[in-house]
Order: sequence, then C-alpha cells, then structure tokens
Amino acid sequence: MTTAPPAPPRPDTLVTLPAPPAPPAARTGPGRLRTFGRAPRVVALDIARGIAVLGMAAAHTAALPGALRWDEPATWVDLVNGRSSILFAVLAGISIAIMTGRTRIPTGAELGHARLRLVARGLVIFAIGLVLELLGTSIAVILTFYGAVYAVAVLFVGMRVSRVLLWAAALAVAGPALVAGLMALALWSSGSGVGFVLEGTYSIVVWTALMLAGLAVGRLDVTRKRTMALTLAVGTVLSAVGYTAGALWAGDPYDVEGSWYSSSGAESSVVDDGSWPVLIPGDEADLTGMVCEDYGDGYLSCYPEDDGADLSGDDLAIEEDGNGWATYPDAVATADVGGTMLGAFLSSYPHSGGTMEILGSGGLALALVGLLLLTGEALRYVLLPLAAVGSMPLTAYTAHVVAIWMVMGPGGWSQPPELFWFLAAGLLLGCTLWAVLLGRGPLERLTARASDRLAPRPR
Repeated sequence: MTTAPPAPPRPDTLVTLPAPPAPPAARTGPGRLRTFGRAPRVVALDIARGIAVLGMAAAHTAALPGALRWDEPATWVDLVNGRSSILFAVLAGISIAIMTGRTRIPTGAELGHARLRLVARGLVIFAIGLVLELLGTSIAVILTFYGAVYAVAVLFVGMRVSRVLLWAAALAVAGPALVAGLMALALWSSGSGVGFVLEGTYSIVVWTALMLAGLAVGRLDVTRKRTMALTLAVGTVLSAVGYTAGALWAGDPYDVEGSWYSSSGAESSVVDDGSWPVLIPGDEADLTGMVCEDYGDGYLSCYPEDDGADLSGDDLAIEEDGNGWATYPDAVATADVGGTMLGAFLSSYPHSGGTMEILGSGGLALALVGLLLLTGEALRYVLLPLAAVGSMPLTAYTAHVVAIWMVMGPGGWSQPPELFWFLAAGLLLGCTLWAVLLGRGPLERLTARASDRLAPRPR
C-alpha cells in the first residue's frame, strides 16, 4: 500500500522556509564588517536613513537661520528643516514595500499576514514615540506619526503600483487644500483626534502621500538601474515644480522679506545667539496700533488692539452662546476659506503641509534616494558609519531624543551650539560599533519580536 503524496499548497497559502543559519565567520566583527549592507539589504537606503536621522538631529539642535538663500551658503543648513522628516516618510514607504514582498504584491493569506505585521510594528513604534513625548523636550517627536503611517499602510500594500501612485497624487494635490478648507469651515472644532490627524507639525494626509510615493518606488525594484534613474529624474522634476511655485507665491512666511515677519515693507533681521534664531522686526517696522507682549524669552507677540474681545454686552452673549449659527456665516466669511485653501496648495515652506512642500521636499527626497541608489555601492565603506546609523533608525532617533533630554532637561529650549557635533559623533561611532559587533539595533529587534508575537510566521 502506497501513501499518496501531500497535496500542494493552495495559491493563497503562505509557506515560508526557515532562513539558513549564517556561517560562523559572518557572525563575528570582521565578518559583519565584510558583509555589512550586502543583499538582501540595500546599503543606499541605509545611507539615506542615516542622512534623515542626522538631519532631524541637526534640526533639533543646530542654530537654523530661518530662511534658505541659495546665494548665501551660511543658510544652507536650513535644508534640514522639515526636509529630513519628509525623507524619513518616503523611506518608510520603501521599507514597507521591502517588508511586504518587494516587487511581488502580497495576496490572500500572505496579504493578511503582512498587514498584521505592519500593525504590530506600528504599535511598538507608536508606543516608543509616546514615551519620548513624555520626556517633555521641545522636539515634535516623529515616531507617533511614523507608527500611525504603518497602520495606514495596510490599506495600500495589496494595491498595484498604478493605483498606489494615483492615491499618492490625489492626496498630494488635493489633500492639503481640502483639509485646510475643512478646518476653516469647522471654526471651533477641537479634540485630540482632529489635532492628531489634521493639525500639528505632521499631518497624516501629507505623510500618507509621501509614504505611498516610497511604496511605489519600492515595488518597482530599487536594485534596477532603470528604477534608480527614474527615481532621480522624477524627483528632480517634482522638486523644481514645487519649489518654483512656492517661491513665486508671495505669502511664504519663511521669506523674512515678505509680509509675515515685516510691516510696511520694512526688512526683518535674524538674530543668532548660539541657540535658537529669533526673528525681530526691523527698525522701520510700523507697529502703530499693535499691542506687543514680551515674554522674556526673546520673542515678541504682537497683535492689533482691536483683536481683543470685549466681553461685555452683545460680545459676552455671543461668547456664552458658543458662537452659534447666528454668527457662523460672518465667521466663515472672515475666515476666507478660499484664500486658506489656495495658501495650503501653494505653500512650500517647511512643515506647512502644503502641496508645493510635498512636491518640492518630497521630490528632493526621491532625487536623493535615486542618486544614492546609483552611487551607494561605490560608497559602501566610505559612508559605512552613516549607513550604520541608517541600519537602526529607530534606535538612533530615540537615542538622539534621550540625549537632548539629558542635556537640556524637561522643557529646556536652550542648548550649547556644539551639541549637534557631539550628538552626531556619538551616533556615528555608537551605531557603527553596534552594527559591527552586535548586528541589528536593539529597538529594531524589539519591533521584530513584537511583530513575530502578534503575527507568527506560518510554516
């Protein structure tokens, strides 16, 4: 009597085989050094992550000029402002593509398993972000939004590249204006959910668009020369369009010669005291009719005298009545919904969340990724410390926030001007030693174990 052979697995059933153990020589320091960044890792992406992490560290510790002038090299450090976090978001999408099959779109049980693992990673990253926020630093911690993006990604990892690009374009072009218009109409809206999703330094709409751009690049196979060149070319074009349109728009508040920081055409000046740059009105600024309050921290808060509410008579009745339907039409007219939506579309300054910022800074991130993909292999050992930081971005980012907290203390704003250089040197040296001697970063191991517990790999 013969036994029938086992039935082949169904097409929608995920069957994974255990990875062969690494040879003993590869588990030693010299072995890890020789194999660092080799396939299946892409060393160019590690270098890009390292640039993003160090860029965010610079944005949190270096004295930024407040405006970027291409004809003034001293202002080029402002490139890290906002653009580093956008590079991080694009790389998140590429990482998600690599974790969910690279060029092969998961389906069936494999798709469900990939989604569970993404949710598990997102929860752990979100929790780490909450802990960092509790430290009370002046940093707008990125990890809570980073974790949320992993959860949002479950909606898109099963889509074809064409549909992913369609969603990315729709969110980038229409998303900021629609959100701005909605918030302008919802004048007295409040709540932690609205603040987390639609307001604040990071917007889930903006980050989803950037993540989807990275997801599409990852699905196109980042190891192919054609993908590398296409990413560089498309990124360059998008960046040129975004920054050109943003520069032509007269309402850019990061233009210190524009109307945001100056009055009656008077120029403003930038004061750098070694900590944070402070923008102050020029000597000829017309502050007639303005009420200015000095909080003793180098900043002046100025507003028109007639902005103060007279809480007497009718004004008091409106305040107590919650500004209901009787006053809503006039309030909406004052809010200038159309102008607000136009500004959200044309804004390109850092952290504005505008369409032109998405195109400009997102395109710059794609161009940088494409350039590094083309040159990364040749720069493997030259940029090994930077790639080491990028191989454990969660650990490196967390370490830099904790270091700033230890130096500045809870609620601290001022820091020594040389802090960034000590911080960068510590991250480069520490991550290199850890990567060579121990391999994967500690928090990266934590997220991997959490995803394994929530979604064990089927066998």
